[in-house]
Amino acid sequence: MKTKRPFPRFWAGLAALMLLVLLPWIIWELSPAKTLSIAVVDKTVNDDSYREHKGLFWILNQQKYRSENGEAYRYDRDYYGNYPAVGGQQPEERTITDLPEQTQLIYVADTYGLTEPQNAEDIESGIPANAGGRDPISQQGGMKSADVAALEEAAARGTMLVAEFNSIAAPTDEAVRDRASDLFGMKWTGWTARYFPDLTAGMEVPDWVSDRYMEITGRPWSYTGAGFLFVQEEGDLFVLRDGAETEGGARIAFTEAGQSRLDMNPNNRYNYWFDIVTASNGSEVLAEYDLPLTSTGRALLAEHGVREHFPAVLRREATDTPAAGQVSYYFAGDYADRNDYAFWRRYAGWPTFKSWFTFDVPNSEEAFYWDVYVPMMQKVLKEASLVQPLSPSSDSQ
Repeated sequence: MKTKRPFPRFWAGLAALMLLVLLPWIIWELSPAKTLSIAVVDKTVNDDSYREHKGLFWILNQQKYRSENGEAYRYDRDYYGNYPAVGGQQPEERTITDLPEQTQLIYVADTYGLTEPQNAEDIESGIPANAGGRDPISQQGGMKSADVAALEEAAARGTMLVAEFNSIAAPTDEAVRDRASDLFGMKWTGWTARYFPDLTAGMEVPDWVSDRYMEITGRPWSYTGAGFLFVQEEGDLFVLRDGAETEGGARIAFTEAGQSRLDMNPNNRYNYWFDIVTASNGSEVLAEYDLPLTSTGRALLAEHGVREHFPAVLRREATDTPAAGQVSYYFAGDYADRNDYAFWRRYAGWPTFKSWFTFDVPNSEEAFYWDVYVPMMQKVLKEASLVQPLSPSSDSQ
C-alpha cells in the first residue's frame, strides 16, 4: 500500500512568515525616493556619536529623502558645523555661509559648541560654562552673526527654517539671539529645565548644581527622588519635588491649532532638557508643555518669575519677506538628540510599529521620539519638500 506524502504545512508556513517579514522591506525598496535639499547645522559634535542630529537623519533616510544628487543623507558627513578631531588635530568646520541658494530646509539642531571633557549633562543642558560660578571651559560655540545672516537671507528666499534647543540659548550673544528669535517667532526667558527620576547628588544631576545650590541657599544639596530642576542663565536654580510641588513629569499637549495643522494629538511625557520660551512676532503655538503642579509648585514658579504654561512647538509664517508665506518652526526641546540609529530604517511602516510597541515610561525618551517627534517631522519634511526658494534675481526685485 502506497503511503500518502503529508502536505508540507511547515514549509508553507515558513514561506508565509518570511514573506510577511520581507514584505515591508520590499515595499520600501520599490517605493520612489523623494528629493529634498536640507542643510543641518550642528556645532556640538564632541565625539563620533553625532547624537545631537542623529535622530533627524534616521527619519530622512527612513522616509527615503535624498539629496539633489540622489544620494542618501549621512549623519557623519552631511551637516554644517564641526567635525570630530582626528589624531589630536583641530576639528574641521563647515559653515552655512557656503549654503546652496536653493536649499529647501535648514534645520538648526545645536549650536552650543565644543567643550573640554566634562559631565555630559553640562553639555546637554545648554547652560553657559561659567554660569553660577562654574569653572570656565573651552567654548567655541553659539550662533554667530554670520550664521543668523545666512538664515535671514535663506528665509528671504523662502527656505523653511527649523530650530530646536539649544540653538540660540547660551552661549549665543544677546544681539544675535534677538535676530534669530525674530525668525523663529520666540523669545528665550533664560530658563532651561529637566525632569530627573532621581535628584540624588552624584547620579544624573550635573555636578556643578550642588555647588551652586550651596551658594544660593547656604544649605547642602539633599534632594532625593524625582523632580524638576530649573536653571537660569544668570545662575539661579530651584527644584520642584515630585509629590510636593509636582505630581509627575512634563507632558506635551497639542493645541487645537497643532492638532489641526499636524493631524496628531499625542499625550506623551517629555523627559529631557527643554527651554522656556514665549511666542512672539506672530508665531502660532502648536504644542505646550503641561507640568502637573500642586499649589505649592505654582507658588514656587511665580516666585522665580516662571510661567505655568509655555510653548513646546511654535510655527511662524512670515509676511514681511519677498517670499510671502515663508515658514519657521521652533522646538523648545532637544528632540533630535539620539544615540541610537535603528537598523530598520529601510522598512516600510517601522515608525508606526515602534510607536505601537514603545511604552511611555518616566526615564526614557523613546516614546516621545516615536509617538511625537517622528510623526511631526514627517509632516514638516513633507511641507518642506514643497518649498521652492526664489532665485537670487527674484529675491533682489
